[in-house]
Amino acid sequence: MKGLATLAMVGLCLSLVAGGCVTRGGEGAMATLYVSPEGNDAWTGALAAPNEDGTDGPVASLQRAQARARALKASTTRDEGVSVLVREGTYYLTEPLLFGPEDSGAPGRPTIYRAYPGERARLVGGVSATDFVPHEGEILRCETSSLASGQAFTQLFCRGERQPLARWPNKNAQGLPGGTWAYVASQVEDDPKRAFFYYGDRPRQWRRMAGCQVSIWPNYNWWQTIEEVASADVERRIVTLKKELPYTIEPGRRYFFQNLLEELDAPGEWYFDRGAGVLYFWPPCPLAPGDVTLPILDSAVMLSGVQEFVLRGFIIEGVNGDAVQVTDSERCLIAANTIRNTGGFGIAVREGRENRVVGNDVYGTGRGGIVLSGGDRKTLTAAGHEAVNNHIHDFGQLYQTYQTGVNVSGVGNRVAHNLIHDAPHIGILLGGNEHVLEFNEIHHVCMEGADNGGFYMGRDWTQRGNVLRFNAFHDIYGFGLSHLRPNAEGRYTYETPHQAWGVYLDDCSSGTTLFGNIFYRVPLCGVMIGGGRDNVVENNVFVDCVPALHIDDRWDSYCWDVMFERLEAMNYREPPYSERYPELLTMGDDPRKPEHNRFVRNIVSYSYDDFRGLSSTRRSEGAAVVYDFDQFDPDTTVIDENVIHHFGLPLRVRYTVYERKGGGTISWEEWRAKGFDAKTIVGDPGFVDAEADDYRLRKGSPALALGFERIPFDKIGLYQDEYRASWPPPSDARREGVERRVYEVQIP
Repeated sequence: MKGLATLAMVGLCLSLVAGGCVTRGGEGAMATLYVSPEGNDAWTGALAAPNEDGTDGPVASLQRAQARARALKASTTRDEGVSVLVREGTYYLTEPLLFGPEDSGAPGRPTIYRAYPGERARLVGGVSATDFVPHEGEILRCETSSLASGQAFTQLFCRGERQPLARWPNKNAQGLPGGTWAYVASQVEDDPKRAFFYYGDRPRQWRRMAGCQVSIWPNYNWWQTIEEVASADVERRIVTLKKELPYTIEPGRRYFFQNLLEELDAPGEWYFDRGAGVLYFWPPCPLAPGDVTLPILDSAVMLSGVQEFVLRGFIIEGVNGDAVQVTDSERCLIAANTIRNTGGFGIAVREGRENRVVGNDVYGTGRGGIVLSGGDRKTLTAAGHEAVNNHIHDFGQLYQTYQTGVNVSGVGNRVAHNLIHDAPHIGILLGGNEHVLEFNEIHHVCMEGADNGGFYMGRDWTQRGNVLRFNAFHDIYGFGLSHLRPNAEGRYTYETPHQAWGVYLDDCSSGTTLFGNIFYRVPLCGVMIGGGRDNVVENNVFVDCVPALHIDDRWDSYCWDVMFERLEAMNYREPPYSERYPELLTMGDDPRKPEHNRFVRNIVSYSYDDFRGLSSTRRSEGAAVVYDFDQFDPDTTVIDENVIHHFGLPLRVRYTVYERKGGGTISWEEWRAKGFDAKTIVGDPGFVDAEADDYRLRKGSPALALGFERIPFDKIGLYQDEYRASWPPPSDARREGVERRVYEVQIP
């Protein structure tokens, strides 16, 4: 009887074409297919597990499931979507999963690819290396010709952790952030962007330099790169790179060499000899099958021209580029996935409309977390993409600058409820118009770089209408050279805090609204307005931000032409720009003037008497520097109706006036006499529990009397729902960074 029942089920599924069985659930009528490591691509895919007589069951590969799903969609007359459920197991992909228009669903009837509920389905864009044999000491070796012939392996992961290429100096927890470094000895004057002098004789030990790379911060602390070495002159101690860098390579800058067999001298390090096809590895732990993954694919999943598609609940890892790419697609949902161990970003959405990236955990990436790009800037047509409720952390592990937690660009996209932390550089990078960033929490970013921020945008007057509201920025310190030249003893000084802001409106960023955000333990500046106009900072809370607000003018001559080129490129004298942003038409004869900025109804509070986190040039003993203005415009800048608190200690303002003489550090009374903060109250704002970082306001707060609107703190950050990849999020009670840390570097 069981056999007859099974045959009847098989017949029913075959009648639906390509083996799809109809179920009804939250997405409406669905035809369901199953994939399993126990499956067989000759089977229908109609069953979640093999039947007793082994005549049918799930298919074995996602490619086969895709072919069957396409056939089902093309042939069925039913009003149904297609769901592919993938059972627990590891699926090594030899080519990306490519989805096109033929994989699209319809409104209310999406195409769904999903890990089976409650099970862990891993999609790996690489191969597993297992055939290791002893080489020398603790080092093992593996012939890779059977894994991926001709493949140049550039990353290795062991038990889900990135392992460092064999390098000098070795990576460890000592010294500067990011590990132990070497330092440029001096500049090569006739080739300053491609070559530098090193110190010591370490390169004499290297028998060959083919494939050797330098990871370097060549000049300013806002830019890092990895470049291959062209040659090393061991007699003159000169390294020459294959490509010219955009900046000169200056003395005292940090770097390390990597991808050298002779430097394979520490647990975790590895080296791949591409010519011989041999992998060398010093494992940090005893190896078991499946422990070592070598990425071979640039991406694991690629959607192009797809509509109404869901990718949900997978673990996706082990690729050289962006793990998931969504291009020119509409109403696709990338949800509840764990995406890790990539060479690029985790998820990249480019162009298209109304795609959503929801509830994913993204970490361990070589570059950033999520790219969200779409919309037409010339017509100001919104794309309507969303990145919501994602946990993004420990990114920028290879390329460290401008590789952000979320990179949003275009027009009309939303970034909300994300938790972003532990990264060398920027949390969120924005370009474009009329994006909304709300309810995000960003902390412990800018850990290894400087002149950056938790949020960053810049260098275009036309990128307007962006709103940042109800976000939390905290524990953002920055790191870098305190001076670009050595001191009298010939030492270079690296320090933290250094040149990091909560929100950085860089290089004339204009027309941005900041409302209801909280900034705390951002010791060098809460909001930095770098030469911009028409920015509104209203109803925010600043705690231990020195200053709360900075305004200056810009511009370096080499960038000025770029600003006008970008202005003209948007046809700003014509609709929609002339109608949406009429202020662009009235910038006057001096567009570099930082006009019409507003700082109103904010709370500014300081808890430290001497601001131990600040260098002497950024603090005033026993007093709080509330504002720091370098060339601001007093005629059009509005600053009023704030609440300022420093426990009865003095308040100060540091300023100079745009293209006028005068300025300096003045008392609060002198500042008010100039017409600013006339209605501002100096007194306790009435936080519920500042010691516990609870900055809600008690009843009777003077800020409420001034019209301050309560911030919905309980809505900031991640929340639990069906699309959250993991719960609860980790608790993070770190409060380090208040004490200033100084690292002296002596070049031999």
